[in-house]
This record gives sequence, structure tokens and C-alpha cells, in this order.
Amino acid sequence: MKEVTSTILNNIIEEESIEVHYQPVVSIVKKSTIGLEGLSRGVFENELIDPLSLFKKASKDKKNVLLDRICREKVIENFCEIYLKHKDMLLFLNIDISTMTDETVGSGFVINLVNKYNIKPGNIVLEFVESKVSNVQALTRFIETYRNYGFLIALDDIGSGRSNLDRIAIVRPDIIKIDMAIVKEIHIDYYKQEVFKSLVSLSKTLGAMVVAEGIETEEEAMKAIELGADMLQGYYFATPQKISSSMIKTFNQPIRKVASHYSTYLEEKIRQQKTKSKEYGDIIKDILNEISQVDERRFDYKLFEIINNYKIIECIYILNPEGIQVTDTVSAYGNYLKRKSLIFKPAKKGEDHSLKKYYYFLKNMKVSKYLTEPYISNATGNLCMTMSCVFKSIDNKKFILCIDLNPDYFNI
Repeated sequence: MKEVTSTILNNIIEEESIEVHYQPVVSIVKKSTIGLEGLSRGVFENELIDPLSLFKKASKDKKNVLLDRICREKVIENFCEIYLKHKDMLLFLNIDISTMTDETVGSGFVINLVNKYNIKPGNIVLEFVESKVSNVQALTRFIETYRNYGFLIALDDIGSGRSNLDRIAIVRPDIIKIDMAIVKEIHIDYYKQEVFKSLVSLSKTLGAMVVAEGIETEEEAMKAIELGADMLQGYYFATPQKISSSMIKTFNQPIRKVASHYSTYLEEKIRQQKTKSKEYGDIIKDILNEISQVDERRFDYKLFEIINNYKIIECIYILNPEGIQVTDTVSAYGNYLKRKSLIFKPAKKGEDHSLKKYYYFLKNMKVSKYLTEPYISNATGNLCMTMSCVFKSIDNKKFILCIDLNPDYFNI
């Protein structure tokens, strides 16, 4: 990689030697390309210059505003070829918010560019790509001004190491782009899935749409859609490339492929869910039948016997009708996480569970069974779901059986 010197930077700026590549932002539900993100590359002696190195040098030489403006114009100028044929196409235009000053905000550079090339402001998504803001007031004024013109606002890199989460309240984005750090291998990572769902929930609360960035496989695409992504972007659909009149058609094949496979994927998920739900129901029925054949004095012994027969159980314990634990917590794990032993300990006989969801909702909803959402187990520090079930012992006394299950095993 060529080192970016002041000579190279100055040459690129003077010659406006910028090559623009575009990457599609697609909707599987609509089976179409929604927009294009413009990505600028410097060119020196017929060699592409890494944009991060280029802009880092420009910032050091106090020429980042000048370089940024040249890149924006090149992105908009080249986009016109697509815009003339696709009037509903969005252009994601990167904006480096670290360059925001009172002077740059008042320049009207972006709106003048859009007017120059006869593009409607509503087709432009201003995508903020830098987390460092030197002038929050200038940024706020910029957003208010351009939102009033009709521009859309997007916030990038949500979930990355330099996450823009703290910018959400300032920016109030129309679109939130979840970083590839969260999206990568999301189909096999339960924790990433939970983070993704939380960001989607936050976005919907704010009235923002979600783009999942960095999609590289069909599996990632389908899981992102399942978890609530409105749009997708990544190498699976296309690498960044030069503009051409036919480029939109080339994106259709992977879009339609995912759309077709996603329908099959959902059908298989439903089938698996029904199968697992039945299996789950049968196991619970068998356990309840076993525990109902003994009296309270033999509960602890029976729980040890049960847990050795069912690998899906992490912990099992019994409460009385008032929510007080009447057995010890029996676990499949002989040794608990030592480094977390001060905050994660199995509950003991006599502890009060009356405010726990698996007791409180079971009692107040007047149901015989209740399954919680996944949560961190106080016993093991692992993710679990708790199923609570009302049963009667052999001497006709009422109790509540609580079973902690591994959510990776039961995808319900």
C-alpha cells in the first residue's frame, strides 16, 4: 500500500483525481435495490489510494474539508447516470461529521450540489460516518437545516468499536446502519442476535429503518431479515464498483435468490419449531409425571435423578405456592463459574422467588405453565429460559416446578 504523502494528497486534490465506487443497499421484502452508497477512492499514478489513509493525511494537513467536498461532488455527479433512469433510487452520501464547523454548516455546499445536478433532496441520505464531533451545535444546525430541505439522515457504524450510540439523541436518524461487527456470523452467535434485536427495537421506537451492513453470506442475510432488518448491504450482493447503466440489473440475482430461499427458510423454521415444541411438551409432561409420584421429602432426590436424564436442563428446583424455594437448586454444572461466583450463585432452599417473572406471571395470569424470555441465570451466569409449571405431589399438595433451559437448544 502506497504511503500517502503531502505531494500525493495535493496532486489528488488539485487534479480532483477521485474514483467513485458504489455498493447497493437492498430490500429482500421489496425484492429490489433501494439505494447506492458512494465510496470515494483517491487515484495517483493509476493506483487506487486507501481512503482511510487518504483522509487521515488530509486531516493532518488541514485539507479534509476540501477533500471531502471533492468526493461528495464526484459521488453525486456519477450518481446522475443511475438517477435519470431510477428516480426513486436513494444515494447514501458519506458525511464526515468531525469536519463540522459553523463555517462549513453555513456554506450550503451539499444543497447547492444537489440543485446543480437536479437531484431531489429526498433521494439523498446523509450518512454520518465519524464518531468524533468537535462542534455539537454545528452538527445539530446542519441536521436541522438539511432535514428541513428534505434530506434523509443515516447513522453509520452502530455496534462497532467506535459506536455512534451516543449520537442517536443528537442525530435522530431516519436510518440506522448496524455495523458488520455485529452482523458477521450472526446466524450462529446468540449474543450477537440479542444485540441486533435490541438495536432493531431501539430503531423502531425512534421511527428509524435498519440496514444490516457487511452481509457476506446468505445465512447472515436471512438471519438479519428474521431479526428485523429492513435493508441489507454487503459483499454478498455486490462489491463496490464503478457506476454503469446496467449495474442495477446485476444486483437482482442475489436479491431474488435470498428472497426465494428466505420463504423456504421460514417454512423450515416453523416446522422445526413445531417439532421442538412437541418434544419440549413431551419432556415437561414426563418430568411432571415423575415429580408428582413423590412427596416433598423426596423432591431433592428426584430432581437429581431427573436432571441426569435430560441434557436440555441447566437447573431445576421447586417452589411452594407462595414462591418460596422448598428444594436446593440442582444443576447440570458441577462447578459454577468461579470468576462470577460472587454474583452468580444457585438459589438455596428457603429463598423467595415471588418477584421473579416465572412465579409472578404464572400466578397472576392464572395459567398452569409459563415460559420466560431468555435471561442471564443467577445460578450459572449462562443464558437460560425458565419454564414454571404448577403440579401436585403424591399427597395432593400444590407446588411449582421451575426448569432452567438452554435457549440454544430450544429455539422458541
